[in-house]
Amino acid sequence: MQEREALARLSRVHGPGELHAAILALISPPDSVPSFLAWTNETMSCSHASVLRQDVMRLSEGARLPCLEALLARMRTCSKEIRRDLLRSTRRVVAVHSPLRPLDRLHWLSMRRMLGERMPIPLPPHACNNIAELSRYMIGRVASVTAYLARIVPGPDSQAGLAWFEAVMSQIDPAGEVPQCKAPDGDGLAHALDEVETLPMMLRPVLMRGWVDAALATSGRARLYPGASDALRMVACLLDSPMPPDLARHFAEVDWSPPH
Repeated sequence: MQEREALARLSRVHGPGELHAAILALISPPDSVPSFLAWTNETMSCSHASVLRQDVMRLSEGARLPCLEALLARMRTCSKEIRRDLLRSTRRVVAVHSPLRPLDRLHWLSMRRMLGERMPIPLPPHACNNIAELSRYMIGRVASVTAYLARIVPGPDSQAGLAWFEAVMSQIDPAGEVPQCKAPDGDGLAHALDEVETLPMMLRPVLMRGWVDAALATSGRARLYPGASDALRMVACLLDSPMPPDLARHFAEVDWSPPH
């Protein structure tokens, strides 16, 4: 009941200041004092900021990211300067954790995409339509994204991350040697995602399904670990790919009509 009421109130958020405060609350870890202090500093001009944060704290894990996406869609209608001010604030809020948490970088990249600050990559005129026939170069790009996700998706155990990485890559290239699991830095991740996005539309859901299936298989759990579902949903957004059903079921449906 508390979550339903919080979602109802958040669905009426529409002013730039309120959107700014709610979005920053949604990307902030709820149990981080440094994040809270940074958020407070970035939302001082919004008189309702504390009330909005309280509503965000009432949301379940499966409702936070859909709510964030809905509010970002509204923020996208604001001026370019307001959107860029939000991105600048986002950088300052996530920077209180040094180095950046892997999930924070995905938040940053997906926010840039959803706010229209980064356009989708055009597809090449000729592209491979069979995931088993990818070039060695593209397999390397997929391996880079997979290595980055290996820090989040299988859970906190680094050995589980390596097992998940190897499971994914052995499906993509069964006859080849599994690449080294080496996570890229922020720029490397962005470039790798750009290139994986050039895969044909029919192959990107296959890749998404492989990531999710391997996560469920290697963990032996019916559901993904906390943070893993968010990471995979954001990557699906960045690759302009639908989510596989086993990922979509982790999230609440938030379908807000534009406020009047």
